[in-house]
Amino acid sequence: MGDALEFDELQAYFGEDYVVTDKIRVHSPTLGDVIKYGERRYYSLLYLLTAIPSDMKSYLFDAGIDYEEISDFDLFCSLTRGLPPERTSIFLDGVDFSHMELCQFENGERALADPETGTVIDKFVYLKIVTFLRKIHGLKPKVEHAANKTTKRILIELDRQKHKKKSKEEYTSQLKPLISAMMRYPGFKYKSAELRECSLYEFMDTVRGAHIYVQSTALLKGMYSGMIDTSKINKKQFDWARDSNE
Repeated sequence: MGDALEFDELQAYFGEDYVVTDKIRVHSPTLGDVIKYGERRYYSLLYLLTAIPSDMKSYLFDAGIDYEEISDFDLFCSLTRGLPPERTSIFLDGVDFSHMELCQFENGERALADPETGTVIDKFVYLKIVTFLRKIHGLKPKVEHAANKTTKRILIELDRQKHKKKSKEEYTSQLKPLISAMMRYPGFKYKSAELRECSLYEFMDTVRGAHIYVQSTALLKGMYSGMIDTSKINKKQFDWARDSNE
């Protein structure tokens, strides 16, 4: 399963589409795409498509559903049903959720299918889509299991409070502070006009890379000056060229 979910990261880095099936392609959006679509709307859709039951404990509880009993794929099906293509096309090409119907195969597995186009999203296709989206956005799903009923009630209530607090907060841009910081960073190669053509995956990788470079350079200077004890520091921390995802 792991190998089947792999994709060409270099192609994604340079903004090329990920071909999932002969009918479905997933886009690696540029910053210009996000600006045109609307950042708040963009991240709202991203979190909707990549959500897992642990992210929606209180909502599922209020709907009479145990978040530990529903699968990631079943949640995806319920959240995406009816979404028009103009809402999802920034990520998905060849998918019209508003025309999709929930069907079941002979083996008991369920899928979303568009009877007009023949487009099918089963559990495996779903995993390929969300694995790609999580990777290019640096998202890591956090699965939470409750040890007992009391713990589950506490987790649900904490989730409810978190969503309630978030709903009252004024939306603030996630990207603007990062773009502003990178425009001040001496090694950043893009001008603001050019940045629109940069894939979001490349930009976020560059942000992480800049942090690694500054951190590694500071450690090296401290080591050579004798100002820090390096015996307890992982040697990888001195390598500014290491993988930014590590």
